[in-house]
Amino acid sequence: MADQRASGAQNPKSIQVVLWPTVLFFVGLFVLFVGERMLTTEGLQKGAATAAMLLLMGGWIGMMSRRSSSKDAIEQRALGYMLISGLTVIVGVIVYLLFNFKAAGLQESLRSNLGKSYDRASSLSQVLLPALVLLGSLPLAFIQQAMQKMTDGRGVAEAIEPHRVSFSAQSGLSVALVAIFVAASNYVVTERNTKLDLARFQNTKASETTRKVVQSLVRPIQATLFFPTANEVREQVQPYFDELAKLSPNFQVQVLDHALEPGRAKELSVSGNGMIVLTQLDEKGKPGSRETINIGLNIDTARGQLQAFDGDVQKRLLQLSRPGRVVYFTSGHGERSFDAGALDLVKDDMRLPVGALRTIMANLGYEVRTLSVQNGLAGRLPQDAGLVVIAGPTERFLTEEVGALSTFLDEGGHLLLLLDPTAEQTATDLAPLLKRVGLRFTSQVLCHPERFAVRTHKDNDRENIVSTSFSSHVSVTTLSRNSGRAGVILPKSGFFERESVVPAGVQLDFTLRSMPNTFADVNRNFQLDAGEKSQVFEVAAVAQKMLEPGKDGKNKREMRLVALGSADAMSDGLVPWLPNRVLILDSVKWLMQEEAILGEPVQDQDVPIVHTKGQEKLWFWLTTLLMPSLVLGLGLLYTRSVRRRRAS
Repeated sequence: MADQRASGAQNPKSIQVVLWPTVLFFVGLFVLFVGERMLTTEGLQKGAATAAMLLLMGGWIGMMSRRSSSKDAIEQRALGYMLISGLTVIVGVIVYLLFNFKAAGLQESLRSNLGKSYDRASSLSQVLLPALVLLGSLPLAFIQQAMQKMTDGRGVAEAIEPHRVSFSAQSGLSVALVAIFVAASNYVVTERNTKLDLARFQNTKASETTRKVVQSLVRPIQATLFFPTANEVREQVQPYFDELAKLSPNFQVQVLDHALEPGRAKELSVSGNGMIVLTQLDEKGKPGSRETINIGLNIDTARGQLQAFDGDVQKRLLQLSRPGRVVYFTSGHGERSFDAGALDLVKDDMRLPVGALRTIMANLGYEVRTLSVQNGLAGRLPQDAGLVVIAGPTERFLTEEVGALSTFLDEGGHLLLLLDPTAEQTATDLAPLLKRVGLRFTSQVLCHPERFAVRTHKDNDRENIVSTSFSSHVSVTTLSRNSGRAGVILPKSGFFERESVVPAGVQLDFTLRSMPNTFADVNRNFQLDAGEKSQVFEVAAVAQKMLEPGKDGKNKREMRLVALGSADAMSDGLVPWLPNRVLILDSVKWLMQEEAILGEPVQDQDVPIVHTKGQEKLWFWLTTLLMPSLVLGLGLLYTRSVRRRRAS
């Protein structure tokens, strides 16, 4: 038996797997790592690099020598793979040491030969080293391990299995490529850090309107954000203000921590983090009037404010940059109320309030007040009146009141006139105001036989005419860009006509027109009868006139008027309709001579899903009958097929 073992150990077909060249090779890599990362003196680094190269070359030569002496073709192939892997590592090390070896003469020679490309080549060498080391060392280690597994524990193998060698080489190469890809991807992401926000709170990006407000700032405004370093709410709002700061030198941003800046917090009356303070600065940079937004630190509780963040910031910027803007709503003539609970139940039309119109103006930074006989409507209007709104009156106006409004226009006032064609006498009382700009209003309700907004599914829906034709006037710029796609709904609208003589200096424009085949329903039967006009009607008009400057050449004012034939078009019922809301925003901003900031702030709102009665029935049967039946049927078919296969 002992003789048999001896003869087996000396079997000429057996293969002696050598391990020491691979060990020597990896020892060289370890010495290089220690020299480059742990040693600090130049002499030790040179010695470590030299020793590392000697060890690497010794290991590689050992593998090459073993391959030359091997008589087994499969072992030669495996050692060939290992030689290629080792050579890959050596090339990476040589390139690295060329640019990092502490030898002044070598570096000077490379600089003179490469010129401007030296720095780029040096950076490339540092990237190549880990890449080539991974590409070479991992396959080398995997092949060596696979060959060791084929031995009897004493380094002797009956045969080298080629498929295991190939699989090990491929596995090592795959792991190396994955590691290189991950490292490269991480580097690119770090260097080109671009954030793509597909989540909610898109409103924490400044709208075009807010950007225009910042660009038009005359006096500097500073935004001070009080947040700790790591906070989710801060991550949402700080990029918003950083973006605005790039638009104008008059807008400054600073981020402070309340705990670290108690003095500054006390100066701005801030009690804790989670607050944003917008401060107007004077000529010397000292803080003046300010607006505070308390948004909090918790992202869940701040969601509500973040949904209207852009609009809130825009409102406060306008209040700081354009103070003293007052809007007066006339009262005492049956005008629309602000409160939805104050509807006049006696009237047949159940008129909608205009509370949303007031809210829009407040959000734009205007101070809203009421105007009646008691505070100047019958005499002289208040000096701070930037805009007067007459919202759908149904009662008589006094001659003195009309005279006061006429004087207001003559002196460069701004007037928004929302007329109700069912109140003929009121329209007659206000006719002198329109005549001053060359307009005439006809109190006949317009209808359309086919194109109208459906509300009650009755004939009276024909009064809800739609306008998709807009002029090029500034007050309808946004709508005209979407002409043919955006339709303004005008319930119970009268129409305007041009007077035969337009006063000198008045620029008159009809901004909204009805659709073709609209007719004036004189007898209110919602049908086109003989003698009733059927044509395109002018349903909105604007007028402006530049006034002569005063004796000192200053106080140059411009009279502006917007007249709309449907008071309901700007009521609470239609403000949610985007084209009507845009009409309100652009009209008011034009009246207040703020054309530069036309548009709407970003609002991130959850739009309710609304279904018709038929659609509700369809969804009910789909979810309660059809889908469960479908699932049950598929289950039965699958069960039967399984039983048939088992039976067969």
